[in-house]
Amino acid sequence: MRNFVLPAALAACTLPVPALAQDAPAAPLADLGEQMRDPASQRDMALMLQAMTEVLLDMPIAPLAQAAAEMAGEKTRDIDPDLTLRRAVPQADRVGDEVARTVPRAMQAAGTMAEGLAAMAPLLRDMAGQMRGAIPPRN
Repeated sequence: MRNFVLPAALAACTLPVPALAQDAPAAPLADLGEQMRDPASQRDMALMLQAMTEVLLDMPIAPLAQAAAEMAGEKTRDIDPDLTLRRAVPQADRVGDEVARTVPRAMQAAGTMAEGLAAMAPLLRDMAGQMRGAIPPRN
């Protein structure tokens, strides 16, 4: 689960980065960083993701597996219609708690990165302007 949560959090904090190339103010990125570092936001996100994880663990696997097999053009196998990830994976009960424990740390790190990018935005804009001036125009 750790392999999923951190990249997802990092992706969430880098979504506004294209705005830097468009001379957008750094304030939204700084605000995002501050929000991600807020303990109440971290707790809320952790609880929401933990609840979503618990729901996903209890969803039947058969319909998804059969749809995937059909899309791949493979023969569908008979799967117990009551089989869930919780029943299929021996230690699945730990996943929700792991998510709740890991999300705040990932959000803290992502928030710090977002705030750092916001602080660097003016320098990055200046550097982009210098690079535009240094590159000869194409004919």
